[in-house]
Amino acid sequence: MYFLENLWSITNEFAPYLILGFFISGFLSEFLTVELVQKYLGSRSLFSVFLASLLGVPIPLCSCGVIPVSAYLSKHGATKGSVTSFLISTPQTGVDSIFITYAMLGPVFAIYRPIIAFVSGVFGGTLVHLYDDNKNNMVKENCKDDCCDDESKSKIYNIFNYGFVKLPMDIAGPLIFGVVFSSLLLVLIPSNYFYMVGSGILGMLIMLILGLPTYVCATASVPIAFALHLKGFSMGAVLVFLMSGPATNVATMSVIYKILGKKNLFIYLFTIITTSIGFGLLFDWIFPNLSVGDSGYVVNHLLGPGIEIILSLTLIIILLNALRIKYFSKNKTMILNSEELFIDGMTCNHCVDSVMKSLKKINGIENIDIDLATGRLLYSGSSAIKKNVEESILSLGYKIKNQ
Repeated sequence: MYFLENLWSITNEFAPYLILGFFISGFLSEFLTVELVQKYLGSRSLFSVFLASLLGVPIPLCSCGVIPVSAYLSKHGATKGSVTSFLISTPQTGVDSIFITYAMLGPVFAIYRPIIAFVSGVFGGTLVHLYDDNKNNMVKENCKDDCCDDESKSKIYNIFNYGFVKLPMDIAGPLIFGVVFSSLLLVLIPSNYFYMVGSGILGMLIMLILGLPTYVCATASVPIAFALHLKGFSMGAVLVFLMSGPATNVATMSVIYKILGKKNLFIYLFTIITTSIGFGLLFDWIFPNLSVGDSGYVVNHLLGPGIEIILSLTLIIILLNALRIKYFSKNKTMILNSEELFIDGMTCNHCVDSVMKSLKKINGIENIDIDLATGRLLYSGSSAIKKNVEESILSLGYKIKNQ
């Protein structure tokens, strides 16, 4: 019973802010396009590094979802410094994760988190800009037709479809896991159980070891961080987890090695490790006595219980619908005389959109269908385009399973 009470209480806390974050994310997806980002990231000056990190902060992309976007930017003329800056800042935060951070960890943390995401992105991008002489070994391309744009739907539809369908499809599973896991921690582990090891360098190193290889998105990591803090880890230590967990995982590191090279992978990891520990120590020094009890749980004071229940149930419906579409939808597209490939490495709808957009640029390709759950690609066209299709997929950092 205590587990269910915690589960419902946590949902009540972040539901209003996450729903608002979904809407703003949908708005950004419609107006802050990859093409717009690309336009300003090709400069070889440090300004492009600053701008790349700044643009990455509000975009809700996970550490795997940011890879195809970064590959696209690199392929279309963005410098390695700006791509690295974007890779570091983007997965650490996003509009949805900022709102859920405010709800569960308080306003101080919600302000501090995007600032350090921006600074760490600038730091890593600047290092690459200064020490990598090969600024960009990709050929700049321009899309001169309508393949990149989808004008068949209205902007309002696209905003709500992305914010309340596509984005929840990407984060519903990890978010539900994070909420359930945090509720279990609250029930099974005594308060302040990790107090002796949860502060200072030791606590931050533990969070770093936990966060670096783990795949957890910026939003789903917040409930876990919330529970870890209540069990004895300092706010600075959980900040290390919130930086390193969303920004890295084994799959991401392997793709970064392929796209940017060994030297820049080292700079990427060096930046995540040093900035997460450095900003964690700084946070504990500036706010030595700050805890969730001082600044969290703010929603209950702003909304009545009736509105809380409605918003919580709305969020549950959104998440369950996202899971239904992603895993249980029986809508299978049939393409006559189609070729079939299986793509390895796609984790979210941004991955699917990136592959779809890249394939549409191939002359001779006609019908395209991609199933995220299985990685299956069906397409039709002349047999001569198969090599182009495979090269397009590989250029985005993915693998072909049956190759």
